[in-house]
Amino acid sequence: MFRSIRFAVLLAGATLAFSAWAQEGDQADPPSRVARLSYIHGDVSFVPAGENDWVQAQLNRPLVTGDKLFADGGARAALEIGAASIRVDQNSNFDFLNLDDNTAQMELTEGALNLRVRRLYDGQNYEIDTPTLAFVANRVGEFRIDVQGNGQGTTVTVLSGGGDVYGEGGARFRVDEGQSVTFNDSQLQDYAVNDLPQPDAFDAFCHQRDQRMNASTSRRYVSEEVIGYEDLDDYGNWDDAPEYGHVWYPTSVAVGWSPYHYGHWGWVGAYGWSWVDDAPWGFAPFHYGRWVSVSGRWGWCPGRIDVRPVYAPALVAFVGGRIGGVNVSIGIGEPIGWFPLGWNEPYIPSYRVSRNYFTNVNVSNTTINNTVINNYYGSYSAGNVNYNQITYANRNVAGAITAVPASAFVSAKPVATAAVAVNRETFANARVSGVAAVAPTRASLAPQVTARAVPTAAVVNRPIVAATKPPAPVAAFATRQAALAKDPGKPLSQHQLRATAAVAGAPAGAPSAAVAARPNVKVVTPGAPVRAEAPKLPVRAVGAAPNNGNGRAGQTGTPAAGAAMRTNPTAPNAATNRPAAQAGNEAVTGNGNARNGQQLNSARFAHPGAGNETKAPGNAVNTPASRTLPNEQKPMANREAGNVKSGQGAAATMDRQQHNQPAAREYHPPAAQTQENRKPAQAQTQEYRKPAQVQTQEYNKPAQAQQYHSQEYRKPAPQTPQQESRAPVQTQNHAPQQQQMQQYRPQQQQVQQHPAQQQVQVQPQQPHNAPPPQQQQQRGQERKKDKDKDDDNKHH
Repeated sequence: MFRSIRFAVLLAGATLAFSAWAQEGDQADPPSRVARLSYIHGDVSFVPAGENDWVQAQLNRPLVTGDKLFADGGARAALEIGAASIRVDQNSNFDFLNLDDNTAQMELTEGALNLRVRRLYDGQNYEIDTPTLAFVANRVGEFRIDVQGNGQGTTVTVLSGGGDVYGEGGARFRVDEGQSVTFNDSQLQDYAVNDLPQPDAFDAFCHQRDQRMNASTSRRYVSEEVIGYEDLDDYGNWDDAPEYGHVWYPTSVAVGWSPYHYGHWGWVGAYGWSWVDDAPWGFAPFHYGRWVSVSGRWGWCPGRIDVRPVYAPALVAFVGGRIGGVNVSIGIGEPIGWFPLGWNEPYIPSYRVSRNYFTNVNVSNTTINNTVINNYYGSYSAGNVNYNQITYANRNVAGAITAVPASAFVSAKPVATAAVAVNRETFANARVSGVAAVAPTRASLAPQVTARAVPTAAVVNRPIVAATKPPAPVAAFATRQAALAKDPGKPLSQHQLRATAAVAGAPAGAPSAAVAARPNVKVVTPGAPVRAEAPKLPVRAVGAAPNNGNGRAGQTGTPAAGAAMRTNPTAPNAATNRPAAQAGNEAVTGNGNARNGQQLNSARFAHPGAGNETKAPGNAVNTPASRTLPNEQKPMANREAGNVKSGQGAAATMDRQQHNQPAAREYHPPAAQTQENRKPAQAQTQEYRKPAQVQTQEYNKPAQAQQYHSQEYRKPAPQTPQQESRAPVQTQNHAPQQQQMQQYRPQQQQVQQHPAQQQVQVQPQQPHNAPPPQQQQQRGQERKKDKDKDDDNKHH
């Protein structure tokens, strides 16, 4: 016997919360994009915005403004932001100062970061702020930023594209494709311009990720800004369905699998309850598009390819129980249920949004009429959405509804292990809502798994240079919790996240005190990057870069005679020719400290004492061996003058000879790398092709007609003189082509059964040089009559 289960989602309180929204003046939309943590190797730690306690990072976690990441020694991480990719190397401390539709402002206080921008919209910025400078990518391309371990130097390497560097005192310069510049002070006065360094294991890792994305089959079916589409190729296949178009079917799931069942719920910034899936491909299908059931099989429909996609925290509808005609109230043990939205079904956000956002988040993820959207938004803004008028297709699909106890829901527990048995009949009269009306706790921010490695406070709090003024930091969850409890399930707006008075539940009209400004950020512009073209770096004399006092000289050459040149400690693993992260160095100490001996030979400043590097007191460390671009890839100025000269002289030549690098180690960017900012050809992606069965409906002629079709048919003309003037069949001296036509006639008669042809076949043919006997007799009689007339005329 099935035991009735009470579900505690839709409450009268939720309805009141929706009604309150109509009276709010703050309608600031959350960003339409987030960053996805798409790859984790080794010990990668994470801190949610506003918090200080580090936990282990989780794959597919949506990252927003204020979130922090730390990659320990031997670790790496990769993130995706729409049409941009970020890769973080080992011993790197990273966080988002700001992430919205126009700005991706990142902070890197230690380590190495690779940024690849495939598309830039008007007004968009990608900015990386370091202790020495701020780099702004103002062209599509690929860039690498390396920060010294002591924070006293930053190297900007432009593999393709270009950008500007900003420093104190109004310093601003342009760094072009093919340049690698090391800056040793925040005024950008002490710098060295070099050739591209020899690629290391981190470069190889980034290149491999780029190739994987470039070769993705799924790119033909989704917008290039759908985050995570490249992971679909290895775990499913695409097919067409007449009513949905392109559909992706997962092929690596268990029997009885259903969407939104294997993962956990977390509370994320201005989005509220957000789904974090466990599958390596589990991002795009759970935050874009819709799920459909086709012949008993779950498939994902990505939505339109010709519009910019809008991220959603979870495309589901929540359900609540109804027992004996009485609505269930929330209790800590009451279950919470949900099911995936189907095609053409509206997404009703649990957070306050404008009409424009409401339209875009639906239009970009499914096919839905604008009039219908406007009607839903009118009800949504008034707080009286009638969910009973919406026909939810997946609600009645076996296994579509998942439910867990509220305690598991709010504490980010794995759903698969906490799920309770569900019977579809229970939901025949269940109420549906767009919000899970349960308040979050601090445990809702992320699974509470203690981090194994954390950065030092000195690294986290290093002063940095910024070209864009970042927003105030997010308030701690303890400060926001009271306001969140007032309207369960409803997240705070962007403004409320940063205003202490609002989050503390101050009376209406009270002044909103901003959260303390960021004391470690020094903005060196009026507040935003300059749009005008920046000047080039002044040409410096060879050896002019002085030693910066930390055992490292300018990389342009030899600052002093006999100064030791730095060997490259970051070369790829010679034995395997692949990143050391893939060579099996997975061991950890588990004590939360950096691990000794488990370094990846990648970050140029992460561990300068590793490998075969030697340093003498007071001497400069050696410069990495240069790497060159193919001639056709070099900037025009470099093509005319050859490779960019770094002034390394004889010492640099000796260093290259010691390395004995083969030609294959030279860096060759992919030919298609600079074209990645273009969308796929619309004729290949946007054109809808009918299913295969439509082609089988074409009319095909019978089999015998195919034999006839192999030769050209010419209709005979029996009345024409040619039919009467043809040579008889018995004649042996006629042309070969005529013989073929006479032999082919029976076949034509067999296939077409043409009456005229039958008459021609049975008609006897006479030689063309003698008339028939009847004509001869007639002509003889005519001659006799003519002769008789002539005789009569003679007698008269």
